[in-house]
Amino acid sequence: MTTKLRNLGVAVAMATALAAGAVSAETVKVGVIATSSGPFARWGEQFQQAIQVYQKIHGDTVNGTKIEIVYRDDGGPDPARVKQLAEGLILRDRVKFLAGFVFTPNALAVADLVTESKTPTVIFNAATAVVVRKSPYFVRTSHTIPQVAKPIAEWAYANGIKRVVTAVSDYAPGFDAEQTFARQFKAAGGEVLDSIRIPLSATDFSPFFERIGQMKPDALFIFGPGGPPTVGMINTWASRLKPAGIKLLCTAETQEIDLPKIGPAALGVVSAFHYTETVDNPLNKALWKNLTEMFGPKTTPDLASVGAYDGMELIYRAVEKFGPNVTGDQAISLWKGIAFDSPRGPFAIDPVTRDMVENIYLRKVEERDGKLVNVNFQTFPMVKDPWKEWNPE
Repeated sequence: MTTKLRNLGVAVAMATALAAGAVSAETVKVGVIATSSGPFARWGEQFQQAIQVYQKIHGDTVNGTKIEIVYRDDGGPDPARVKQLAEGLILRDRVKFLAGFVFTPNALAVADLVTESKTPTVIFNAATAVVVRKSPYFVRTSHTIPQVAKPIAEWAYANGIKRVVTAVSDYAPGFDAEQTFARQFKAAGGEVLDSIRIPLSATDFSPFFERIGQMKPDALFIFGPGGPPTVGMINTWASRLKPAGIKLLCTAETQEIDLPKIGPAALGVVSAFHYTETVDNPLNKALWKNLTEMFGPKTTPDLASVGAYDGMELIYRAVEKFGPNVTGDQAISLWKGIAFDSPRGPFAIDPVTRDMVENIYLRKVEERDGKLVNVNFQTFPMVKDPWKEWNPE
């Protein structure tokens, strides 16, 4: 531990003890750092909703130990702020666990800190493949971009798509998507005509898609950051490329929570992802039921919901086994290789990589009962992150 962190920890501990006494041994605090304001605020909202549903179903105590959630808003991608928030949660609030982390840079910002403090940290999203390698105290309950991009590339070539263009947002997750899709598609025998990177600030996608149309691929594979850019990409495809018979392939871009904003343009889009809102299992039905009862009939679970829900399952199991004084090493040891049923389907943590092993679903957007939904048509069972297999330590 650095001298700065050690001295700050001692000072805070003394002040806390003098002012308020030690934290109760019967309470375990979980610090959740997420985006609850600004354009990406829905992430924090969905994390909180899923955590509240989990605690409604399972209670807020484990063998007499109360689980207290301490929320902090990072405001969006802001590594410096996130590191400050994490320091405060560890040293002042005395949390036993950290969790949350929507964006990759925010997760990376706390890697050294949680390693020094040995704080077990559950990443609910931050899907860039390399993230979990940055600290032995990281686990992840979402997915990696390569984990969902590889299966759709396999499916595309096997189903008559031989020539593609990739168009991704110009940031790290986009690079993961582009490189994984291209690698797998070429390995299968396909041809990638061009790989286009679109600035995150772009609002007009017409020039990019006009160029794609001139190349006449069988399909376009896209990756966007969510929100307006993704909506813009899909609508531009529907108006410019779909009439020419160019198919659209993607990953999270057609999550059901976004489909009302995209509209009929999304019909026929094929995607690959680890969670489909229409998946038929009892836990997913219970998640839907409780979310809509607690937060309104229009509430829709998505990747943020299952990331937080399953993250709480990990934390509860660690406290159940080791009690309120659980250590980081104990928690991580338990989580390596753990497996359980999830609203997404079967879920496990790889004992070597500390990343998820889970089903990846191929889905197509259809209209059912007047509503746009993703409908699964093929399952790739219990997929590991291929990036770590391709890039061994």
